[in-house]
Amino acid sequence: MRSKQNKFIPEGHARERVPHPLVRVAMYSAMALAAAALALPSLAAEPGELAAKEMRHIEKTFPGRMAGTPQEDLAAKYISDRWLAMGYRPKLVRFFTSYTFTSAKHPDRDPDPTMLVSTNVIAERRGTSGKQIIVGAHFDSRTPTSDADLKQRIGGPALQGLDDNASGVGVILELAEYFRKVAPTHTIKFIAFGAEEIGLHGAFEVVNRMTPKERAATLWMVNIDSIVTGDHLYFHAGPKTYAKDPKAGHARDRALAIAAILGISATTNPGMHADYPRGTGCCSDQAAFDGAGIAIVNLEATNWEIGDQDGYQQTSISDAFPNGVSWHLVDIDKRAHLEASLPSGRVDERARDALRILVPLVAELAGAKP
Repeated sequence: MRSKQNKFIPEGHARERVPHPLVRVAMYSAMALAAAALALPSLAAEPGELAAKEMRHIEKTFPGRMAGTPQEDLAAKYISDRWLAMGYRPKLVRFFTSYTFTSAKHPDRDPDPTMLVSTNVIAERRGTSGKQIIVGAHFDSRTPTSDADLKQRIGGPALQGLDDNASGVGVILELAEYFRKVAPTHTIKFIAFGAEEIGLHGAFEVVNRMTPKERAATLWMVNIDSIVTGDHLYFHAGPKTYAKDPKAGHARDRALAIAAILGISATTNPGMHADYPRGTGCCSDQAAFDGAGIAIVNLEATNWEIGDQDGYQQTSISDAFPNGVSWHLVDIDKRAHLEASLPSGRVDERARDALRILVPLVAELAGAKP
């Protein structure tokens, strides 16, 4: 999700593919693929049950799902297959992009870009109004972009990424399951974004392909990213759209109102850091849409009142969380560590709370009866 080094990117992307040694991950064997398919989570009976199962399944089955790697591609196909099984007609949208790897061995040389192909997975429940809302979460995991990342075990083939962002993918999969037979007024477009961890590339790809008419017809973008580790659930509006028009905070306010009615603890950025105004967030795929003038609401779990008060530190510093974060860390953002270190039942609780809030919120935004 977050990176202090690169929170936003320019819109231009490279258009070739040249594999980099860092992202050469061996392809799964046919036997392993068959085993993964047989392990599909079953349909949930309670809100959040399917989401929690999907979180754990994705984390276990697709570690190292870095942009442009076979593991990212396998995860994209898995999400597509899940939506196909629900009755959707998903699309795998490939796109060219790149990132740079900075090496201390060549400090005086500008790094060459690593070209790659990533994927966005898109499914939609058609409405009747000609307008749409987008519900998204990125499914890739962190790609190391420097020697320092490798030394600190940030990202790479071993990163399982339960919090960032199997948690968000689990939620959008259950939302899609819920809305598959609901008739919305406005189309609900579900998007699993690729290449978020190298600069929101999948989200920018979607925004850059939109026509002016489609942008104008997009009423809301709802983003879910990293909802397990952080101390508190937060709903935010987009800083650019909210500054221009306070009505862009409507979805955030409705989410918080729904949470209050349900007795779920949720809040918004208190605005203790000058760069992040009260009620707004940052640093995930919703930023691409906010920058394009599309109103957003994003759901995350962190703690905006500790550390630098910029939302980057998720929880208190401890033996289990030496820097107060799990983001991108191979030894921390994995099921075994998180379930042993966080309050008992955290994964299931957060999945349940997210679905209990988001089902009525998405229904309301899309003009559908939950």
